Parts: sequence; structure tokens; C-alpha cells
Amino acid sequence: MKDVVLAKTGLYRSTSGDKIVSLTEVERILRAAADIVHCIYRQGTDSSRKADGSYLTRADTEANQFLQQELLRILPAAAWISEESAADADRLKKDWAWVVDPLDGTKEFVRRVPEFAISVGLVFRQQVRLGGIVNPVTGEGAVAEVGGESRFWNLPTPRAPAAALAEAYACVSRTETEKGLLKPYLNMVGFTQPVGSIAYKLLRVAAGVDHLTFSVEPKSEWDICGGVALLTAVGKTYRRLDGRPLRFGQPDLRIPCGAAAGPETLVSAFVSSWERLFSGVR
Repeated sequence: MKDVVLAKTGLYRSTSGDKIVSLTEVERILRAAADIVHCIYRQGTDSSRKADGSYLTRADTEANQFLQQELLRILPAAAWISEESAADADRLKKDWAWVVDPLDGTKEFVRRVPEFAISVGLVFRQQVRLGGIVNPVTGEGAVAEVGGESRFWNLPTPRAPAAALAEAYACVSRTETEKGLLKPYLNMVGFTQPVGSIAYKLLRVAAGVDHLTFSVEPKSEWDICGGVALLTAVGKTYRRLDGRPLRFGQPDLRIPCGAAAGPETLVSAFVSSWERLFSGVR
């Protein structure tokens, strides 16, 4: 997309000046999508299963359709990457991409556990530049631009910072906890709490409600893109456990490893402890 530049004002605009993507616009779209999902949640909805066994609901498909329409309206030359849409055939040729999960945590949605979220990220040449997350039931949300403004709303009061990993409060995967996958790592931090959607966990960590989150199972780009934008905007980090750099809009949208996210000092301490445990060094 040759006619789009990153403006110093923190807005994304075409050189002709006719298209602008701002935090205000993304926030408006996120809140409207949240209204759609919350309405369906209140009504109750039947679910089906995809080929991989995961849930699919009317909330997934209706939110996806709305987000695709609205986000491509404000930046139509961007690629569209979503869990609930076929990948653009020419997406790898485009500089810009929307990376979206219209309902991260569909299992929680079906179980009536209000720990799911809508996640949106805007990527420029494989790096996330802007993003947002909202929980449609609790109303918690945030939007942020990397190197620019961030806005958080309806979130609990942040915790006092943790000086060491032993003092850290971590929100961790409910699914991974139920599977027993996190048991070897739980004593690395002071406290843990199982929470559903990874996008929702990243929102909580970016806001300081929890100090840290970590996961040992693979993720897809749409699971984390919006959250990485929030974390980066507030000076926190998301680190892959395989040590490879984080890029978006890749040919393979699956990230084949776990990760840790939070303040750099806590993430580094967790990764060091994880590497020692994983290698068998005591």
C-alpha cells in the first residue's frame, strides 16, 4: 500500500489525505462490536463445532462481519486476517493488515464465563502499530498506538508493581490449567489466577491489573496482535518462549510456542527460570 504513511501525529493517513485511522475511530468500532456480542450473549446462542473441534457461535460470525466491514472501510487497502475469515489471497503483498479475533475465548462465551474479548490489531510491515481489546460483558477495554496515546476504561485499579517474580500476580490460561500443563511453572511466580481469553489476559496485564501472564501452548496471530499493541504502547513486552522475534502477517499465522508478557524485568526473570527448568538445570 504505497500511498499510506505513518504520520508523526499518531494517525495513519493516505498521502492524498482521504483516509484516516485514529484511536477514536477504532474505539468506536470496538465498542459497537462489543454491543453486538453482548446482545447475543444475553439472548443465548446455539454453538457448533469447527473442523478442529473448537466452538463457533453467531457472535463470532456477526462480530467478524461487522468488524471486517467497518475496519476495511477506514483502511480499505489493508489485508484482512481473522480467525473467522478466509485469508486474503494477496495479503503477503500488502504493507498493512488488520489482524482480528472477533471473539477470543468462544469456549468461555459458550460456558457463560465472562472472560472473552474482541481483539483488533493494525500491522504495518509485520509490526503492530495500533490495537484495541474490549470485553463485551464487563465493558473493560483499551485502545493504544505504539509510540503514541493509550486509553483504558472500566478496568479495576492496577496492582502495585512487583519488585520480583516471587511477588508477581499472574493470570494464566484456564484451559492450560485444566489440562495440567502449567503445573511445573506455577511456583515460579507468587500468585496465579486462571482466566479465559488470552486477549483478555493481555488487556489485564497491559492495564496493570495483573503483573504477568504466561502460556506454554501455541497461539495464532489474531489471538495476541491487539494485546501486543497495548503492551508495547505502555512499555511492556510480549516474548516468545522460543526466542524468535515476533512478526505479524506471516505465511503461517500459527505461532508454534508459548510466551510470557508483562514488564521487561518480570518477563526476563520468568523466561530465565523457564529455560533453566526446561533444560533440566537446577
